[in-house]
Amino acid sequence: MALGYCPAVLQHMKFIIGENAPEHKITPSGFLKANLEKGANATPIQDSLSLANTAGHIKDLRLKYYNRTVPSQMATADNCDIDLVQAYSEITIDTTSIVKFGLHFNDSTIAKYCDEASRSVAIGSAPTPFMEEHLAGLMAAMNGFVSKIDQTLLGQVVWGKNAVTGNNTAVSVNFNDDSTVNLFTEGYTKLLNDYAFNEGQGTPIVVGSGLINAAMIQSKIPALTQYSPLNNGAGANQFDYYHDINAATSFGTNQFGVFMPGTFGMVELDRYRGFRAKKLGTSTFWNMAIPLNMPGADGILPLMYIDFQLKELDCPQESTVGYETVTLDAGYSLIMSKRFALWQVPSDAFQASDRLTGNNGSLRYTATNS
Repeated sequence: MALGYCPAVLQHMKFIIGENAPEHKITPSGFLKANLEKGANATPIQDSLSLANTAGHIKDLRLKYYNRTVPSQMATADNCDIDLVQAYSEITIDTTSIVKFGLHFNDSTIAKYCDEASRSVAIGSAPTPFMEEHLAGLMAAMNGFVSKIDQTLLGQVVWGKNAVTGNNTAVSVNFNDDSTVNLFTEGYTKLLNDYAFNEGQGTPIVVGSGLINAAMIQSKIPALTQYSPLNNGAGANQFDYYHDINAATSFGTNQFGVFMPGTFGMVELDRYRGFRAKKLGTSTFWNMAIPLNMPGADGILPLMYIDFQLKELDCPQESTVGYETVTLDAGYSLIMSKRFALWQVPSDAFQASDRLTGNNGSLRYTATNS
C-alpha cells in the first residue's frame, strides 16, 4: 500500500455486465433444443434413443418398421388370395460423434484468488462438491460445448424428398413485403400447404436463421409487419420455431428446415450412469444435466445430460494441452464429454411406389423477402 494508495478492488466482469457478459452467452442452438424437446427422444417412451440404461449397461438399439401399403396393392376381386406377406425392415442405431472439453485448475493459481474461488458449491447431482472457480470455468466453457454439438447435429441432417417438388433441394418461399398481397403460394400458407401435402402430422418445427428469423419476429409484432402472411402472425403461430445461428453455415444462407415431430432425434450414449458412476482411482465419474441456464441457452442445459470426470492431480505431471506438452501443477482436471448422433426416419420408410417415397420428415426451404 505504497504512498497510501488502497489495493485495487477485484470484481468479476460477469457481475458488472450481467446477462450480456461474453463468457456466459450461448449462441442460439435451436436444432439441439428441438432434438431435446420435440425429437424422437422426447416421446413418451423414456430414453427411447439412449444406448445406456440407468444401470450403466450399454445395449444395442434396433428399430423395426413396416412399409405402408399403397392403393395399387389392393385387390378389387372378392377372393381368398394372399396379396402380401408383410415383413419388418430393421435398422441399428449407433453413436458416431463425440464432443469433449477438459479444463485444469491449479491449486497454486486458485490460492492467489479471493477466498470465494475455493468455496465449495453443490452442482446438481454431482457426487462431489465443486469449488466456485470450477463452476465458473465450467460455465465459461459451455458455449463452445453446446455449439459444437449443435453444429455436428446440423451437419448430419439428411434432407428428405418433398412430395411437392419430387426432390430434396431447397424450395424458395417468399414472405411478401407488400402488406396488401396475401398469395396462397407464399409465406406461411405455402409452408403449411406443403406440410399437409407431405402428410405431416402435429405442429411443424421450423429451424433456421436469417430471413426466416426476421419473418418470425415481424409476425409476432403486428405493428412491425410489412407483409400479410395469414393476417400478421396467425400463420407463424402454427409453427414451433427454433432460432439457430449455426444453421446458416450448415444449411446455407437464409435456408431453413421444416421438420415433422418425432421424425428425428439425438441418439445418446451416457456412459457414467449406474455402476459406472463412481470414484475410481483419482477420478470421480458421473452423468448429469447442468442445473442452471445462461443467456441464449433457452433451456438447453437442464435438458441435456453430460458425462463428467473430475480427476485429482496430487503431483505435477506432463499433459497435452491443445497441441503442446505442458506441466500441470497439483489441482483438479474437469473433463466433460457427450457421445451422440442424429437419427432420422430411414430413407426407405416408404416403398418405391408410394407417393411419399424418399420422405423422411425433413423439408428444406430458402426464405426470400420481396
